Amino acid sequence: MSDCDRFLEALASDQLEQAHAHAASCPICRPLLPDEAPPEAVSTASLEQTRTRALEALRTTPLRPWTRDAARFALLQAVVALVVSGMLGARNWSSPMAHHLALAVVGAILLVVVTLGGVLALAPGRRWSRWMLLLIPVVPALLIVSGNGVHTTTTVQSALPCLVTVVLTAVIPLAVGLALLRGMALDAARTGALALSAAATGLFALQWHCTDGSASHLMLYHALPWLALGLLAIPLRRALPTESHVP
Repeated sequence: MSDCDRFLEALASDQLEQAHAHAASCPICRPLLPDEAPPEAVSTASLEQTRTRALEALRTTPLRPWTRDAARFALLQAVVALVVSGMLGARNWSSPMAHHLALAVVGAILLVVVTLGGVLALAPGRRWSRWMLLLIPVVPALLIVSGNGVHTTTTVQSALPCLVTVVLTAVIPLAVGLALLRGMALDAARTGALALSAAATGLFALQWHCTDGSASHLMLYHALPWLALGLLAIPLRRALPTESHVP
């Protein structure tokens, strides 16, 4: 990635300090700074070179509707969530202590987060991805509401499989989602929203399997790894090269 590419990425992410640092010594990028008139030292030839590069990039970059990638991503996440649910089984649903109505309603909401959430995170613009961050307080609250309140995992060793399930189930959706985000401008909110949607696949599977419905277990071994994956995805996305700066 060239210095000019890093400048465009910083500009798209509103990191103006980094953008100014590069533009101060680059006559090509300096006119692209917001609210700054092109200095007299920039020649018409340099501006024309910038315009030519932009037009060439538009000409050679194939256009692909975002809805196709978003639909495939939603389908992938739904398949992962359902397959893992089938592998783990529905022990919690069969438990006499289960609150079936609450489990069904929250399970349906989690499936919407898994499918529609991924689509909204990949939608053009940044409004929908920011709205999805409201899931951070909502999802843990829903998990507690659907829980049976009974603490059955008395040791860390017996509770740890739930945490591992959330992490491992999210690996494939999160990897595919980060690859798709390379075709868009770097945006922390969008990355976090997509990661939360991907990590919800594990929450959906555990909704039917885990019989421990205590608030402490649901927070520490379900909601906490889900939120941690959402935060971890942001530095992972920053480490990946950006193929397009489309917002």
